[in-house]
Amino acid sequence: MFPGLVRRHRLLLPALAAATVLAGCGGDGRGSSSVSPCEAVGEGVNWAALAERNCPQLADYRLLDELGDPRYPAQLFEPSVALFTDYARKTRAIYLPPGGQMQFDDTAPFAFPDGSVLLKTFSLPTTTTDTAPHTPVETRLLVRREGRWYGLPYVWREDGTDADLRLGGALLPRQIVRDAVQVDFTYRVPDAGQCALCHQQSAPDGQGRALLPVGVRARYLNHPGPLSPPSDNQLRHWAASGLLEGVPEELDVMTVPVASADTTTLAERARGYLDINCRHCHVDQGSGGLSGLRLGYEEDPGSLRYGVCKQPPGYDGGAAGLNYDIVPGDASASILPYRMAHTAPRDRMPPLGRSLVHEEAVAMVSAWIDSMPPVSCD
Repeated sequence: MFPGLVRRHRLLLPALAAATVLAGCGGDGRGSSSVSPCEAVGEGVNWAALAERNCPQLADYRLLDELGDPRYPAQLFEPSVALFTDYARKTRAIYLPPGGQMQFDDTAPFAFPDGSVLLKTFSLPTTTTDTAPHTPVETRLLVRREGRWYGLPYVWREDGTDADLRLGGALLPRQIVRDAVQVDFTYRVPDAGQCALCHQQSAPDGQGRALLPVGVRARYLNHPGPLSPPSDNQLRHWAASGLLEGVPEELDVMTVPVASADTTTLAERARGYLDINCRHCHVDQGSGGLSGLRLGYEEDPGSLRYGVCKQPPGYDGGAAGLNYDIVPGDASASILPYRMAHTAPRDRMPPLGRSLVHEEAVAMVSAWIDSMPPVSCD
C-alpha cells in the first residue's frame, strides 16, 4: 500500500479520445476503433483493454484499487534478492487472465498465457535508510499479447491521482538524503529501446529475439513470499492455488539465497546480487553476451567466465587503468566494483536502471573480492 495516497474513483475518470491508440515498448501497431476498451467502466481488471490497447492512463486497466494496491486476482511476489534502482522500493504483482496458468521451468522465465500482466511499481523514499511511506514514481507493465511481451511505462502524476503512459521514457529530477547529505539526481524512466536492452534475449523457440521477464524464475522464487504461508514457498503456494503448472514433486532447483537471511554468507549475497542485477545481460543470449563475462549464480565464481583474471573486450579500464574484471584478493584492482561505483555512461555498470551508486552493494562486492584467496593475474 502507498500510505496517504488516494486514487480517484474509476467512475470519475474523464472519457479518453477513442481514436487514440498508442504503441508500446516495441509497440503492437494496432489501429484505431470507434469505441476504445480503455473507456470501459466496470468492476475488476479491464481484461479487454489489456488484450488489445496501450491505454493512456494506468487507471484504465483497473489493476489497482482506490488505495493503490494491486487488486484481485493479483499475486504479489518477491524475489530472493532485489534489483537496485536508485533505492526505490518495489511492489511486484502477477495478473493471470481467468483460467490462466503459468508453466514452470527450472531455468528459464516461466511461460505465461496471453492476457497476463506483470506489474512493478517503483516508489522513492526520502532517505536511503527511510522506513517511512514512499512516493510512487512509475509503474511498469509487461503485457502478454499474441505470444509476445510488450513493455508499457507509466509515470505517476505529482498529485498521485493516476499514472500516464510515457513510451519515450522520462527524466525526473529527484532528491534523496544519504549520510545526512541531500543528493540531487535524475531518475530515468526507460524508453522503448531501453526496455529491450535489459529484457530482450533469444526467444525460447529459437525464432529471433523477444522481450522476456527477468524476475519470474524459479531461482528467485523458491522461498516464502508476501502471500504464501511461512512454512511454504511461492512456487508451492502458486502450484497449490492452480496458478503454476508443472512444479516437480521434488523441488530440486538452483536457488539464489535470500539476501536478508542470517544464514546467507557474504559470498552468496554478493553472487546473488550480481545474478539479479547483471545476469540478464551477461548470458550467451543477452545484450552483454559479447563481453564473455557470465555472472549467473550457477557459474563457478573462480573461473575466467566469471571474470577472474579476465580482460574485458571493448573497455580500457577507465581512469584507473585497470586490466581485469576480478582480481581475487584485491577489489581495488578489479574492474567489476570499479564500474559499479561510477555513474558516467562510459564507466557505469549496469549501464541502465540507475543514476545513483549503490554504495552498500559496492562495499559488499568489494569485501567479497578482498576475501578471495589472492591470485596474481599478471
